[in-house]
Amino acid sequence: MSIRLVLALVFGVLVIGCASTDTVKEAKGQGTTRSYARSYDAVYEATLAAAKKKDLEVVEANKDTGALVLSHGVTLLSWGERIAVFMKAIGSNATQVEIVSKPVLAPLNFPPEWDRILLDQIAEELQKK
Repeated sequence: MSIRLVLALVFGVLVIGCASTDTVKEAKGQGTTRSYARSYDAVYEATLAAAKKKDLEVVEANKDTGALVLSHGVTLLSWGERIAVFMKAIGSNATQVEIVSKPVLAPLNFPPEWDRILLDQIAEELQKK
């Protein structure tokens, strides 16, 4: 097997397993959801605070649509993740949050459970207010 073929195969595996900002946003409806008995504005602000607390970079933020895309870099167990957060008001004082997390590179990736981590951190941030 030539070196070019091996490199092409490795590149193909990496590209197929890559999560981009668009692919994580397209996964809406496939994530973990939790509802909070708080206003949309309070949950949105708590979500931003939770992301900051967990050292996540805000890649995209749109308060009007309730969508955030967060990013986490490389660690010993992961090549990084893209995390989409979708929020919607489900009443005057209730908000639903959905979190979808996808690895940047799928092979040999053992990312943390960002959905659970962020949902718990949002709840903690809401308790402070």
